[in-house]
Amino acid sequence: MFSMQAFAQTKQEVSGYVTSFGTPVVNAKVAVVDTDLMTATDSKGYYTIEVTPRKELQFSYVGLQTVTIIIEDVTRTLNVKMLPEVNDLDEVTVTAKNKNQRDFEEEYGPYGKPRRMPTAMGYISTGGSSAYLKGASLNQAAVDISRAIDGRAAGLEVNSEGEIYIRSGNSINNNVPAIWDVDGMIYKEPPFIDISNVQDILILKSLSQVNRYGNMASGGVIIVRTKGAYFAQRKEKVNKTYGNQQVYSDDAVAVENLITVTPDYLKDLENSNTLEEAFTIYKEALVTNARDVAFYADVAQYFYDKKATDKAHSVLSEMETAFETNAEALKVLAYTYEANADREKALSVYKKIFRLRPQYAQSYRDLGNSFAAAENYQKAWLMYMGYMNTTDSLSGTGIDAIVYREMEALYFQHKDKIDADAKFSLPENKSELAYDVRLVFEWNTSEAEFELEFVNPQNQPYVVNHTLEQNPERIRDEKLKGYTSEEFLIDDLGSGDWLVNLKYFGNKQFQPTFLKVTTYYNWQQPNQKQKVELFKLTRQNIKMQLLKLNNRNLRY
Repeated sequence: MFSMQAFAQTKQEVSGYVTSFGTPVVNAKVAVVDTDLMTATDSKGYYTIEVTPRKELQFSYVGLQTVTIIIEDVTRTLNVKMLPEVNDLDEVTVTAKNKNQRDFEEEYGPYGKPRRMPTAMGYISTGGSSAYLKGASLNQAAVDISRAIDGRAAGLEVNSEGEIYIRSGNSINNNVPAIWDVDGMIYKEPPFIDISNVQDILILKSLSQVNRYGNMASGGVIIVRTKGAYFAQRKEKVNKTYGNQQVYSDDAVAVENLITVTPDYLKDLENSNTLEEAFTIYKEALVTNARDVAFYADVAQYFYDKKATDKAHSVLSEMETAFETNAEALKVLAYTYEANADREKALSVYKKIFRLRPQYAQSYRDLGNSFAAAENYQKAWLMYMGYMNTTDSLSGTGIDAIVYREMEALYFQHKDKIDADAKFSLPENKSELAYDVRLVFEWNTSEAEFELEFVNPQNQPYVVNHTLEQNPERIRDEKLKGYTSEEFLIDDLGSGDWLVNLKYFGNKQFQPTFLKVTTYYNWQQPNQKQKVELFKLTRQNIKMQLLKLNNRNLRY
């Protein structure tokens, strides 16, 4: 069971978009490290390349920071966001540019609309027959920027290719699609843009407005300004996003109040009159959602909430069949079982994941933890020891810390039920092992990027960053060892509330990340208890309050 199998050497196709602050990066180099395999992004920033798992894919472009990502067995989509390369040698130049930054500070008119906007052709007035849209007014759930604009301004038509035609009384009124001006770069085809990064949009309709663009703009111009268009804005954004401020500003939205797009299948389920009718709706929706991991998890949770456990199990059984070789999808399946106290079914799934990924540290830990939850302490001990035997030394962080702490707890609480083949040393004072709260975060995909914020009762925040830009060493360690988890300990909750906030930045794919949070109260104490919660992360760049902890939870 503990044998280390080699990773599969079959090449797989990886594709996606490369952007910088929501704007396509054209002709970015995409190369497989230590090979001759490479390609380049097209006019929309799109690429596709074949690569073997465990190889590194490197994205590079002049003036932007190089991004290197280790490919895994399930990697199929990688949408990469590149940032400007900031060099200490450029400090003088940057300072000089900041002196001229007033050029980009518009005078605002009524309703916060700027009087002019910078474009590839210089400043253009926002008056006349132009249409102005704020980024916040766009359809954030749209599949692309064209659909996000559709319906927000009069006289626009969007075709199946995402091209926009301007139809209004004083427009050019021909069959030529509008061109795009995104942060001063011109595109003849609709570019791939992260809708959440759009600051504002100006739509030029009349000949008098577009004449400076020449004949290519005979169909009109759509000017898009992103939030990261200028260096000063990027610096401000980075400071705001990643700065560990000394006083919490109470800027998190409670997760239950977060506005998210409800899928049609969930709306249909909620409108059903009986459980049998709901199950029929599920079967009908399955035709078009059979490869959607979130679909199965959402529907199963609906039936769990309705106390229809048998129907939830039927849904999850079909999910297991549909994704029997996809470890990331199977993790969502196991998380859903655990969040609903179906420990034996979760154990069965973790066994399957172990067979798929016997070389992943997370596989040992998850199966060991699941055996312990099922009260099979000897097998749990063997799984933990199996991981210990794969490493020469423990780092004391990451998955190593999680495994050691759980071995510690297993030995201390159930050593009479395990056959420990090695002396396991515990401190003389066993109170050193106890904590008011132990938090374990686990996520299903290694590409998930987020920021955790812990706020103590004195309103002081502590920020932990989990992004490739800010914490590349940690991300690399996770990929090399094969784990997606982290733990945090609170010695003393004290009086008042502890807040646990999260800001999600995406996972380089077109699907949500599932985050499992296990809260252990009175860790390593006789009255220890735990709570498992599962969160589906979809909304990006919004700080949400996941948990509120206080000492009332320490008592039964």
